Parts: sequence; C-alpha cells; structure tokens
Amino acid sequence: MDRFTTFVVAGVLLLIVVGLGAAVVFRGQQQPPDLTRPSGVALAYALAEQSGDPAAAWDLLAPSAQARTTRDQFIARAGSTGSDRAYLSTEDLATESDTARVALVRTYPASGGLFGFNSYTQRSTIVLERDPSGWRITVPPDDYLLNADKH
Repeated sequence: MDRFTTFVVAGVLLLIVVGLGAAVVFRGQQQPPDLTRPSGVALAYALAEQSGDPAAAWDLLAPSAQARTTRDQFIARAGSTGSDRAYLSTEDLATESDTARVALVRTYPASGGLFGFNSYTQRSTIVLERDPSGWRITVPPDDYLLNADKH
C-alpha cells in the first residue's frame, strides 16, 4: 500500500471514530421535554416511566385520569412494569381547542436477526386536555395502570 492510500485509510478511520464518539456524547445530552406542548408532556410521561419515576408520571395525569385509581396503586403498578430502553419520540396527531392527541413512538433495539441488528416500533395514542396548570394526560399509553381497584 502506498503512502497516499495509507493516509486516506487513516483519515477515514479517524472520521469514523470521531463520528461515533460525537454520537455517544450528544445522544446523552437530550433537551428536556417542553411541558407547554402536548407532545412534550407525553414524552415527559414516557421518560418518567422509563427512568423508574412513576410519581413524576402521576403528576402529568389529568384529575379525571387520577380519579380512576389511587396514587399509591398507580405508583406500585407503574413501578413493577420494569424499565425498557426504548428510544422515545412523539408525533402530533391532532390538537383542537383544549384537547390533543399525540402518538408516542417507542423504538426497541433488538439483535440477532438473520441479517444483523433489527429493531421494532410500537405506537400508542395519548389523549391530553388543557387545564389551568397546562396540558395533562387523560388517556395514557398504558391505560391499564389506571384500572386498579380503589379500596
């Protein structure tokens, strides 16, 4: 291999290493969700669940959703669901006056497919309403957490 080819190969490898390093560094520096927007509230809810903070998720529920169970039952159920490491994103579906619908998109990494790495995506619709404190979730992506019996 001549000197020019060696420099080109070394330069390409250096660019790949720098790019991968930048991706790792900047991926961890995601801005916090904007809680003034329905999509931000939906993302904050999912991030709270994913990070094991069901109390923060509870605080983003509308009073009508909170009335379906107790705070303690919600926290116990949400805390037992386990945390996944999905990449989270949202898509605005519709906003009309004081009601909004947002799609929560969870992309799960998977490995071992026939041709290498595979991933799959799950979409859930979240319904929100605007109240004096801002946007709150009336139908969360995991509505079963609100079905606990009240005693």
